[in-house]
Amino acid sequence: MPVNHIWFDFSETIGHINSGQRDAMKYAEYAKAVDKPVTDQLKTEFDEQYKQHHNSISDIFYSLGKPAGWWSGRLATINATELFSLMDSDIPHALTEIKQFVPISIFSNIDLDTALPALGIDTTLFDHVISSGMVSKPKPALDGFHKIVELSALPADQLLYIGDHVTKDIIPAKAVGMQAGIIWNESDQADYSFGSFSEILALAKQQV
Repeated sequence: MPVNHIWFDFSETIGHINSGQRDAMKYAEYAKAVDKPVTDQLKTEFDEQYKQHHNSISDIFYSLGKPAGWWSGRLATINATELFSLMDSDIPHALTEIKQFVPISIFSNIDLDTALPALGIDTTLFDHVISSGMVSKPKPALDGFHKIVELSALPADQLLYIGDHVTKDIIPAKAVGMQAGIIWNESDQADYSFGSFSEILALAKQQV
């Protein structure tokens, strides 16, 4: 099928989250939510929850009664230039090039208003931005993926969603009928496996 619109994940696809500050915050907030002290046992408990929730911190806190965008809001209190770094220094340029051939958009559990500019990425490159709190349930729930199809105004099978995680990105994208690509990794569950954004650009050029 043709690819007439490419949607990107953010975390560990475009931007890497520096783990030190994030981890200190996630354990502290989890301890408050379950009314326990921060101990090694609590950290192990959280890490088990992380696996059960498909590597989604947002989904853990959602299951504890927090709003869908709550965790992203907490992360936003950390200076974005300290919290995020590019997965590859060429990504801002590559996105600009891809945009010349195929419309691009982005969907993430992260608050992108500060994250993208902190990485030198022009937010106007994206036709649509679905960010924290804009859907009722965080990934891997299908709410945001249905929203992608709605906003794109195209058949789902003409849309390509690219992320780094099978259960959080690939499986839900395919569940709503989209094509799915994994980056920085390989999976036989994905329609495409990309080792770099230059490979995504090569695919975009083929659509012309």
